[in-house]
Amino acid sequence: MIFVAVGTHHAPFDRLLSIVDALASERSEPFVVQRGVSRLPLRFCRVVDQLTPDALTEHLTTCRRLVLHGGSSLFLEARSLGRVPIVVPRRAAFGEHVDDHQVEFVASLPDGEVTRAEPEALRALLDREEQRRLPHDRAPAFCRGLDEQVAALLARRRDQR
Repeated sequence: MIFVAVGTHHAPFDRLLSIVDALASERSEPFVVQRGVSRLPLRFCRVVDQLTPDALTEHLTTCRRLVLHGGSSLFLEARSLGRVPIVVPRRAAFGEHVDDHQVEFVASLPDGEVTRAEPEALRALLDREEQRRLPHDRAPAFCRGLDEQVAALLARRRDQR
């Protein structure tokens, strides 16, 4: 199963979801999509608007491939489970968020701990070998380091205002 989660932001992420649905139409592997506020009809995916924390953890743990929006909390949850997700940041230019902080956040993540992507690159990424998993013992150290990076990024943003 390929699990796609776009979080709970008040703007839809239809640019990602339309490509995901097209990819799902071409594959026999099921796609489960947490679509948030989007009302884009997804004909080839199993759709859930929101998930309970337990259901989210189950999907993050059991999926073969994982595609996430660029929000830090969902990414940190995936990393705490040892997953290396494909992360697609929302972009302000497309009305997907109020600014480009997700673009900045995703760019700040260490190489090897994430696969950065735009929606148009998903086909090639999903065609690659099974998504890597990192040992659970690396996840806590990674999350601590990422906490420091996020704090520094937020401090820079505050200073810019």
